[in-house]
Amino acid sequence: MHMRRYISPIGFSSHLVTRPIIADGVSTGDRVEILRPEQPDEAGEERAQNAIHDVRSTLSSVVNSLELDVTVLETTEFDATVNRCSELIVDGQQPVVCLGAGATDLHLPLAIAATAHSDQVAATMVYSDLGQTTREINLPALTAEFPGRARDTFRLLVESDTDEPVALADLAEASSVDRTTVSRHVQALETNGFVETTREQRQKHASLTVLGLIFSRNMY
Repeated sequence: MHMRRYISPIGFSSHLVTRPIIADGVSTGDRVEILRPEQPDEAGEERAQNAIHDVRSTLSSVVNSLELDVTVLETTEFDATVNRCSELIVDGQQPVVCLGAGATDLHLPLAIAATAHSDQVAATMVYSDLGQTTREINLPALTAEFPGRARDTFRLLVESDTDEPVALADLAEASSVDRTTVSRHVQALETNGFVETTREQRQKHASLTVLGLIFSRNMY
């Protein structure tokens, strides 16, 4: 059986940690790594310890055996906290990162590190306070390498002024290169996560992904 590694921040609410892990299907032998910030006083420390105890108790009632480790992170230096979260994500098996719990001082650095290492994260689970639900999300690969040879085709797609997928034939018609070249460009863009393609009426269409939209705002 393939074991999972979970990374989650924690504050004072244990259910914000346990619900995403349980929703993902935690099983016997999985490893849960809890990240918590240093507490400024004894009262905070006691609440944090109680939350960790509740996490351990809840998960132990779901699975027979699992590893649960707690790492205390110093959060006064934001850059250092981001870097430490980065180290923890890449140190071992690709983790399931659970977001939605913990103080902003730790939750934000973990979210940044997870996004930076999206290709090394097995899954990202998010707990919503508003809907009190858990779901898996796809993190944009913000560190993806842009295929420079496809820049002109990408620009045409950005400037197509439509929210609908654009046929590759239409991109080729507006381009200075042939359809085969446009097709290669689109394939390179899709491989790197900047566009996605569909087929409609036997024609291939391309549209920008979230990563493509973000990149286009930096590019133009």
